[in-house]
Amino acid sequence: MDLKNSIADFQFIANRVSNFALETKDVDQKGEKVKVNYDIDYNIVEVKEDEKLFVGKLEYIVVIKAKAKNKILFNIKLNMEGIFAGIKNKLSQEDFKNMMELNGIATLSHLSRAYIISATSLAGINPPVKLPMINVHILREMKKKKEN
Repeated sequence: MDLKNSIADFQFIANRVSNFALETKDVDQKGEKVKVNYDIDYNIVEVKEDEKLFVGKLEYIVVIKAKAKNKILFNIKLNMEGIFAGIKNKLSQEDFKNMMELNGIATLSHLSRAYIISATSLAGINPPVKLPMINVHILREMKKKKEN
């Protein structure tokens, strides 16, 4: 099957980790229940355009804190950036931004999840930290409420 006719008007171009920090504490938490808090946010950093394309940068931000009673076990901070492109004669700038929020967040959330699983596994956190899947629609609603 030839893919030329089925390539999407919105494309994921690249990603990078712009910031990562992992801090662990030597805490004896035998028998104590560990509570993990996840804080997730995103920002459309920029949208540029030329004759043919919209090109945008999306930042996906993850902060994870784990505690046993009042003792911090670990803190994780990850900023993952993604570059996305959209064909100008097929998408409006508003449609492109919506696609960055919907498709871009979904893409970067999965890359962030894989990165954090790998990093925490290598750091000796057992079991490694797995980011939960997110509802992108609710995250967008929360972001819009926060901005207003």
